[in-house]
Amino acid sequence: MHAPMIDVGMSRDGVVSRRGFMKRLAVGGGAAGALTLGWRDLVSLQADELRKRGKSMILLWMDGGPSQFESFNPKVGSKFQGPATAISTTLPGIEFAEFWPRTAQSLDKIALIRSMHSNIAVHDRAIALVRTGYPPSVSVRYPTFGSVVARDRFDPDLDLPSFVRIGKPRIATRDVDAGVLGAKYASFNVPSPGALPANVEPVVDEATLRRRLSLAAQFDTEYHSSATDMLIQEKRDIYARTEKFVLSPRLGVFDLENEPAKIRDEYGHTEFGQGCLLARRLVEQGVSFIEVISTGGRNDAGWDTHNNGFRDNPLLCRETDQAYPALLHDLERRGMLDNTLVVWMGEFGRTPKIKPDGGRDHYSKGWLTAFSGGGVQGGQVIGATDKDGKDVTERPVAVQDLFVTFCHILGLDPHDEYMATNERPIKLVEGGELIGELFA
Repeated sequence: MHAPMIDVGMSRDGVVSRRGFMKRLAVGGGAAGALTLGWRDLVSLQADELRKRGKSMILLWMDGGPSQFESFNPKVGSKFQGPATAISTTLPGIEFAEFWPRTAQSLDKIALIRSMHSNIAVHDRAIALVRTGYPPSVSVRYPTFGSVVARDRFDPDLDLPSFVRIGKPRIATRDVDAGVLGAKYASFNVPSPGALPANVEPVVDEATLRRRLSLAAQFDTEYHSSATDMLIQEKRDIYARTEKFVLSPRLGVFDLENEPAKIRDEYGHTEFGQGCLLARRLVEQGVSFIEVISTGGRNDAGWDTHNNGFRDNPLLCRETDQAYPALLHDLERRGMLDNTLVVWMGEFGRTPKIKPDGGRDHYSKGWLTAFSGGGVQGGQVIGATDKDGKDVTERPVAVQDLFVTFCHILGLDPHDEYMATNERPIKLVEGGELIGELFA
């Protein structure tokens, strides 16, 4: 299952493993080498190289909190399992719930974490934690990770946004976006895949649009005397990027009619399926971070299956089970998977206890996240919960660990800082450890 190393201490992607690091010390100087070149130093040395490779991230967001019992950690034999049976996967001894036959046969491309835990099981607060790496705060609007990546990868010459969000969150007031990083690094939102938002297409010809933008720039100059330089520059930057975007010859990337019918069929003709296809197309064009939101067509509830979970979970799983592995296989056959991190997750899981109508409530003591691509070693399961799915029994993984690992894969320094509006420096991640097993 494990790919051979191409260099001492290096994974097939050129990422130094902890085991490889120790081997290097043994060969090149032992303790003296350790004193001069630490683990963090080696990670930092790789950041520029990883950026050059243009690694992207696709977040598949299961809005509402998917049930681990009805997805990737069934507990057959437990009184808490419910009617969903289990099926075999490509990894001997590992089973998924019956609603995921395609994903079960793609586990060789997935590193599944079954031991996620946090202490927040309320939607808005859990979403803030899982999307930013920080608990919610009344004094700081922490940015979502997509905005952090957009800040790091900002390229003034790129005529597409660095951060694109596809689909609509269930409840807009719970959403998390650029926060203190500001509009420059906010997501570009595509409510429905296949077409641009209505306000993107120019309503006048290019020459007229350019004249109007030039006039707006003159007004900005006159306004300069009554506003700060920062506000003026931010507004000019937004106008410049907007002009470049709406006049870009690459806007066709959003038109899925350009895609062969066979490929569209593979992903499934659902909002989430076509959203995953659009995500692949955007990665091809150099977009650094794409989020695809899954609500199963149930924007009022999504994966929040408090009620009638036994009825609704098969429907939710079906569209995701088609699109998720289709995305992984498509990226792989195009030679893009190693440079694209794909993460499947929600804000928490569901309770072992079952309600009379088959629903489950919120649960944050043992939930799931899945990694693929980006140099991650697929075909493995990390961590475990007990026989009833109540508590983590092996290799607990915290939310901050996820963010350290995201940074590592994408070539960001988790100790890098940005400034909040009150000039307070904030690290990309506070605490957390690398999930080293992903690169074993």
